[in-house]
Amino acid sequence: MNPTVSAESHFSGMSQNLKIAAIFQQPAASAQPLLRLNAEMDETIIPYDVNEGQIESWLTELETAGAMASPIYWLLLIRLNEVALLCAGNYVDNCKFSAAGDLLVNPREILVHSKDARPPVRKWRHGRLSDQFRKNGHSRRFAIETLKNEYQLEITRPPLLPFLLGSLKASVRVAGAYLAYADRRMLQITDTIGFLTSWQIFEAADLHRRTIDATSETRSFIASHLCRFDNRIFLLAGNAVQRIAIDPASRCDLLNPIR
Repeated sequence: MNPTVSAESHFSGMSQNLKIAAIFQQPAASAQPLLRLNAEMDETIIPYDVNEGQIESWLTELETAGAMASPIYWLLLIRLNEVALLCAGNYVDNCKFSAAGDLLVNPREILVHSKDARPPVRKWRHGRLSDQFRKNGHSRRFAIETLKNEYQLEITRPPLLPFLLGSLKASVRVAGAYLAYADRRMLQITDTIGFLTSWQIFEAADLHRRTIDATSETRSFIASHLCRFDNRIFLLAGNAVQRIAIDPASRCDLLNPIR
C-alpha cells in the first residue's frame, strides 16, 4: 500500500479534546512519555518553529523512553525523520544551504584524537580543521601534515538525517515504501541545492529576483526544482500513534506487520 494514503478518517469524527482524552486513558504508564512527545510535535509549527537542536532534543526524549518494542516508538522516529526532512527542505528552498548541510552531511560532533593519548578535542562544527589546529604561525600545509600524521578523527554524532534514516532502515519495523519515499526526499534536497547553485542562486533575495524577472514558464520550471515538501506523512504517523494508543491491534501502512 502507498504510505501517503491518509488514515485521518479514523479520527475524523472526534473533537480534539475527545482525541486527547482517549489517548491519556491508556493504562500503560510506559506509553505516556511517547504520547506526550507525540502531542508536543503536534503543537509545534513545523518546519518554522523547529531547528536541529529541537529535533535532537526530541530524539533524546524518544531514546530515553526506551520503548523500542512498541510500534509507537517507530512511528515517532518516522515523525522525527519527517521533521528533519521538512526542515531541510525549507532551508534549501530559502537558500540556507549551510543549515541544510548540517542536517544532511555535517556531523554533529567529531572528536580529534592525538597519538600521545591527550584528551580528545572537539572539532569546530564549521570551519576548517587546519585553521583550528594551526599554531605558532605555521602554514596551513604544515597543519594539514601534522593532522594527518599525529591525529585521528572520530565521528561520535553523525548528521541527523543519515542517522535517523539509518536507524529506520536497520529496524526492520519500517515499511520499505516509506524508506524509499524518504530516500527520494533526501535526493530531492541535494538536487535542489545543485539546481540553485548552478544558477548562481545563493540567497533567498537572489531567488526572489530571479523568479520575479522570469517568464511564467521559467517560474514554473524553478518551482518544479524546489523541495516544497508537504507534511502528509508527518500527520499520518501522528494519527497512527493516536490510533494505536487506543487500539494496540490497529495497523499502519508505515510499519511492517510484526511476525
